[in-house]
Amino acid sequence: MKRERLERSKRKLYTRREDLLAELRTKNAEAAAMIDEGVPDMADRGLTENIKEFLHLLGDAKREEILKIDEALDRIRNGSYGSCLRCGEKIDTERLQLLPHTRYCISCKEHLEKEARIKAGPGVGSI
Repeated sequence: MKRERLERSKRKLYTRREDLLAELRTKNAEAAAMIDEGVPDMADRGLTENIKEFLHLLGDAKREEILKIDEALDRIRNGSYGSCLRCGEKIDTERLQLLPHTRYCISCKEHLEKEARIKAGPGVGSI
């Protein structure tokens, strides 16, 4: 991969990482503020707990993305960035531009998602 593209990807990854960390700090502060409010009745307490749980789940997804970003930055440092972790083939440049922390080429990602659906069983994720 060309040095210019690598640098562009690295900047994009660092920017996204900082944005995610800022979001997490904000969400954690919001959740902490809810605890400090001293909600008086059961219905409000239940709503507050649901909101805190939602913020926590949101935080988990953000933390997972930060880990993927950190892994991508490590791959840039060790020279393996842009190669699929499953098959070793080059990941399409457009895919890397859209999702710079991606680990897999389109083909492998589709295969892994299909495997996950099969393991999950019928009806999982359906309304």
